[in-house]
Amino acid sequence: MTAIRTTAAAELLGVSASTLRSWERRYGFPTPQRTGGGHRQYDLGEIESLREAMGESRDAATAVALARRHRTTGELSPGDRRGGRGGEPSATDRLRRALRRFDEAGADHVIEESLHLRSLERSVDEVLLPTVERLDHDRPGSAEYAFAWRWASRWLAAAARTAPPTHRPPVVVVLDGTAPCTLDALRVQALELALRRSGVLPITVGATLPADELGRALHRIAPDAVVLSGRTVPLDRLGRLVFAAQRAAGGELPVLDFHGPLVERRTTGVERLDGAPLVARSRLLQLLDGGQEPFRVRRGR
Repeated sequence: MTAIRTTAAAELLGVSASTLRSWERRYGFPTPQRTGGGHRQYDLGEIESLREAMGESRDAATAVALARRHRTTGELSPGDRRGGRGGEPSATDRLRRALRRFDEAGADHVIEESLHLRSLERSVDEVLLPTVERLDHDRPGSAEYAFAWRWASRWLAAAARTAPPTHRPPVVVVLDGTAPCTLDALRVQALELALRRSGVLPITVGATLPADELGRALHRIAPDAVVLSGRTVPLDRLGRLVFAAQRAAGGELPVLDFHGPLVERRTTGVERLDGAPLVARSRLLQLLDGGQEPFRVRRGR
């Protein structure tokens, strides 16, 4: 059981601590345990069930009855029956429920809790991205998904801004051909964040750039690798961009695909990175550190 103090439970519910204690006396729910010092410790699962029920009914007695039934039967909410250990909702369940309520503060709180149990990168890979993906699967194109996508994008951008600065890092250029408000666009942001936190500088440029403009920029950037992403750019145009990168590098340059259009490395010479940002970062770090040689695209003659 995950236990939280009275003030934290009251804050999650948006009520005062005295109101929470009065519900305990009047309705017998939620039922806290007592510490050795006599302080109340509330079951987080009970508090989350009560918060969900309060979204269904403004009447306290009705909300408590709904929450107690959800906890007794193992039901998390109408239409949402996935749970974690011991019948408690998982982090992805709680995040999805917050996003479905358009509750930005609640979503932030779930991620903050996750950061106490997981690294930032794992919280992104195991909680944030799967939750947004599930919302897209449940109701593609819904207002809830659009809200969740923008919340996730803002969160990833804020995390990138607070990443530690790098000193003369390796540079990876990401040719971004993703469409707005897509899962692939979020995955690219997640990969950028993971690289930045490992000391690698990602520089993302649009894959719609003219090839000569990309070549001019890459002469100045001098990247150590190029990552292709997104599926909105035609392959022939992408090929011109890749060869512009090769010319700018003065020879061969590692080129890799992350949720991009290329699949068969046998015919393209481009290695396809794993779809999970954390795994993709590990492979990139291996290559940048001089590990196993990547597939390289040779400059045309």
